[in-house]
Amino acid sequence: MAESVVSGVVTRLGNLLVQEAIYLNGVSDKVHELQTELTRMQCFLKDADARQNESAFVKNSVAEMKDLAYDAEDVIATYALTVASRKGRGIQKVLKRCACILDEGITVHQVGSKIDAIKTRISNLKQSFQEYGIKIETLQAGGPSSFNDMQPEQRETYSHLPHAVVGFDNDLKEMVEFLLKEEGDKRVASICGMGGLGKTTLAKMVYNDTKVKQHFDCFAWVYISQQCQKRPVWEDILISLVSNYKRDQIKDWSNRKLVEELLKVQQDQKCLVVLDDIWKIEDWNILCEVFPMKDTKSKILLTSRIRDVALHADPRGFHKLECLNPEKSWELLEKLAISWRTDSETKTYMKKLGKEMIENCGGLPLAITVLGGLLATKQTQKEWEDVHKHVKSYLHEEQNLRVNKVLALSYNDLPSPLKPCFLYLGLFPEDFEIPTKELIRMWMGEGFISQIQQRGGREDTMDDVGDRYLRELVQRCMVLVGKEGSLGRIKTCRMHDLMRDFCLSKAQEENFLHFTNTLSMKQRETQTGKVRRLAIYLESSDNYIKGIKFDEYPYLRSLLYLTHSLDKSLFKESCFKKFKLVRVLHLEYFNHLRNLPKDIGCLIHLRYLSLKGSNINEVPSSIGNLRCLETLDLRISFHSSYDCNLLDYLYKPRVPNLFKYMKQLKHLYLPGNYKVCDKLELGNLSYLQTLVNVQPKTIKIPTWFKLNRLRVLILRNKKRAQDAMQMLISRCPLVEKLNLNYLIKKLPEAHQFSPNLAKLTLYDTCLEEDPMPTLEKLSNLKILRLLVYSFIGKDMVCSKGGFPLLQHLLLDSLYDCFEEWRVAEGAMPSLCRLIISRCYCLNTIPDGLRYVTTLQELKIDDKDRLHEVKHVPSPVFENCDTE
Repeated sequence: MAESVVSGVVTRLGNLLVQEAIYLNGVSDKVHELQTELTRMQCFLKDADARQNESAFVKNSVAEMKDLAYDAEDVIATYALTVASRKGRGIQKVLKRCACILDEGITVHQVGSKIDAIKTRISNLKQSFQEYGIKIETLQAGGPSSFNDMQPEQRETYSHLPHAVVGFDNDLKEMVEFLLKEEGDKRVASICGMGGLGKTTLAKMVYNDTKVKQHFDCFAWVYISQQCQKRPVWEDILISLVSNYKRDQIKDWSNRKLVEELLKVQQDQKCLVVLDDIWKIEDWNILCEVFPMKDTKSKILLTSRIRDVALHADPRGFHKLECLNPEKSWELLEKLAISWRTDSETKTYMKKLGKEMIENCGGLPLAITVLGGLLATKQTQKEWEDVHKHVKSYLHEEQNLRVNKVLALSYNDLPSPLKPCFLYLGLFPEDFEIPTKELIRMWMGEGFISQIQQRGGREDTMDDVGDRYLRELVQRCMVLVGKEGSLGRIKTCRMHDLMRDFCLSKAQEENFLHFTNTLSMKQRETQTGKVRRLAIYLESSDNYIKGIKFDEYPYLRSLLYLTHSLDKSLFKESCFKKFKLVRVLHLEYFNHLRNLPKDIGCLIHLRYLSLKGSNINEVPSSIGNLRCLETLDLRISFHSSYDCNLLDYLYKPRVPNLFKYMKQLKHLYLPGNYKVCDKLELGNLSYLQTLVNVQPKTIKIPTWFKLNRLRVLILRNKKRAQDAMQMLISRCPLVEKLNLNYLIKKLPEAHQFSPNLAKLTLYDTCLEEDPMPTLEKLSNLKILRLLVYSFIGKDMVCSKGGFPLLQHLLLDSLYDCFEEWRVAEGAMPSLCRLIISRCYCLNTIPDGLRYVTTLQELKIDDKDRLHEVKHVPSPVFENCDTE
């Protein structure tokens, strides 16, 4: 881990020397010397990292080295940014604004002295390592496990992972049969077994089974944490069973109303609700109030490690999951690590070693899967022998220790850049579905993804690199895929409980992160060392919130609030002065935060700032000081009990014209509804890749300027502004995803859209003319979503040869006018998935769909129309999920 920390700092110092050279005048030579000293230290750190358990000296020295690397970066980056601000805005203003960052009397001499002191300490550590016998290893671009050196064959194994499930055939059959039986009052089925057996995997197989999907009308899946609270669980269940569109309305209901509606929907329709990972009988007792046990055909499926919990819920539906036998254990490992290889001689040798290693996994699918993910990255017999040697050394350990050592082996084998990325996942609560876009941008903010790479002649963005990092962790079976997008992008991810336990243990051992929850506050846990990453998840009613002392965290780089409705007293005017080094600030759903403190402008290192869901009235002008920002999410919310149309007039947070100073900005999310005094100047944002909720009339872009890196564009406006909309689209020649939530007379011509456009969403566009003749000419379009009142005409026609690459089509809430849809033979030749929802006036499902032989899935929400789609060669499911 120390190796990856120092390596990252060396890279970022190099970037500073290039990008901020003018602002390092007077200390650049010392920065070069420090960078060289850190690079030399890297040669010792691989061996030192591996030998931390030998003695307290090595462990403490490695920890000191990590702190020195961070301190070096903090000193140099702070100096460069402060000098840059002074030169850019006038020294008096900046001295006033940045007094919270550095003393006003800072000099080149003082910074030079700090650098010299750090160099001396590094030199002393290096000498101590030599005296202790730490080996010097030659720095390489990467060893056999290096992320950048991995061969394409290995990267492809990710696509096989969802199918790497064995040994559950009989379990699946038994569970499905139980759930489909309607006689009697058996309403609760349970899957019980120790951690890592595959309870959640089996539950997902049941949940997604074709017969189950056809039998039930509505579905809900919720994860139950060890600190179970009934209200959020009930909300999530009802939102899933009814509609995501009613999320805000449901969250405003009283508990009584919530219970009534949950009981009603389960009695009126056949619902399947999955409660994954219940820990205590008390949890079941407080949750089951909303589950009718009589006069209903709805069913409950729960998973639990605790036998008594499952039996208490209903012993008649109890199913105990067993460990895999040796044959099934080997089948699973072979699928993951061997079957896809091509060299027969190597495969034979790998099979021999694999069968010996599988004996140490005790039939536990998690251990086998993680071992398989590790072995899948190994190409040579020598690499397999090294893993074999480690695994066989665990032979005499107890099973839980063997499993933990397999997890540790997988972590230790990670390429250096991926180790901090993996540990960062420990900041999120148990069973939390982590949005991957946010996660990757937090990684970017921390500097874990430090450079853009070239692949196949194309420049990858840092988001692309981060996506590959995540997929590598998934391929190694260290991270689980949550939700996937229409084109296979991972939208959310999470960690298995045992993997998360290991992650937290390792992260705390490395002093990598800390978190504050009710348990840690009750136990009065004290922090040791410099806390650089902190997550807070407490309830708004929790008295421990006021016990958080921000003075204890001056070295924070990441601060994540994963708690809704925190007490506004947490944010006093001066609180941000305490976080002068923070790079990632995640303040989502702060319902009591009306005014963002002006001192946020002191956070000059900030790369990632999310205020999504907060009730902020105005963005302070001091935000213009944040010249390092890469991600800014201002999708601030409102109290959902207000009428949404009224909010167009009542709730328009003011956004200042200051983005022009944020030249590193890559992802900008504006409020859904906002006002400006001056038009927002975007002409300096040459790195911008994402622009969300922009109102074209509120922005100003020079006539010569194009947003050549922009990939995602979402436009919103309740008033017609055709020219402004077309102007903005013309300035974004490479957009891949476009959302128009925008009242327009007609669509732009096909040639005016980006040739790269792959996903298009229309919402409230109120198009009177058939949009298909234009849209079917978009040669790279793969996803098309026509949502609420996007089309208010009567007829739509899809012509022969149109939509050559379209894979997913959604028609949702075209309520009142849409009557006739004709599909010609040869239209949409690549269509895989079609959803038709709330199109109440549509006379019939097009007969021409019979010619779309690629169609794999059709969803329609009207049971009475099922007879109309018998000509479609695909499964039919009801109760569409249009998310």
